[in-house]
Amino acid sequence: MGAEVGLMLAGLVAILALVLLLVLVRIIRRRSREVASTPALWEGRDYRCPGCRGSLEAGWVMLGRGAIWRDRAEGPPGAFSTIAGALPNTISLSLRPAANQAWRCPRCQLLLVDHSRLVRPGGSR
Repeated sequence: MGAEVGLMLAGLVAILALVLLLVLVRIIRRRSREVASTPALWEGRDYRCPGCRGSLEAGWVMLGRGAIWRDRAEGPPGAFSTIAGALPNTISLSLRPAANQAWRCPRCQLLLVDHSRLVRPGGSR
């Protein structure tokens, strides 16, 4: 009888873990907006580096766990920061992950990320 109860509890824990995972995925998807890749996304978006005033290179960035932001006064994010604290539109849960438009200065090593939306792969470059 004890083994049966143990199996039932293990099954219940597994089901609860899956439900929590599905809820987390749904929350993250609601916070993300994906658009198709088109040339119009890049029009009028020629930026200058705030450091050296040189032109920034346009490209893509994938943030993995998402961009975890904290205000300077709060200090840097800790080792236990989770994807639940990621900025909107910085995590893609698709099999072919969407990415953020980004611009970088190779000289100053600065990165500008547009996280107003995620851009689905494919289409025009």
